[in-house]
Amino acid sequence: MDNEKRLAEIEVELEIVRKEIRVKEQNDFYLHTDPATSWDNFSKYMKPEWDRQSKLDREKRMLMTPVLERDVPSYGHQMPLKEFIECVEEGGFIDYDGSGEYTKDGKMSGITINPSDVDSDSIRNDFDTIIWFNK
Repeated sequence: MDNEKRLAEIEVELEIVRKEIRVKEQNDFYLHTDPATSWDNFSKYMKPEWDRQSKLDREKRMLMTPVLERDVPSYGHQMPLKEFIECVEEGGFIDYDGSGEYTKDGKMSGITINPSDVDSDSIRNDFDTIIWFNK
């Protein structure tokens, strides 16, 4: 299957899972739980859809064609991809901290990289540099 066809399928699947997430978020499940454990219970309740969305998003970012039009900004921290991976493996970055974007020849790619991509073996091998943006 070619990338463009799979990307179109992923978009359809993402729209379906996003709708499922919205429906579950609007559900009053969290109102019927003990306040001390409500986030844990809600997270367990939402986990299947959140996981599916994350998996589809990762697959999408692995297949996307880079759009190298925007210059890398002066803010953010540009670093070799290898350094980013090592930092994630040592616990230096987690998804909550921010996100990065693959770069090439001083241009942004339009493709995000998250620390959790390292654990999921979802790292693009056609880039060797990223720019990291803290939240």
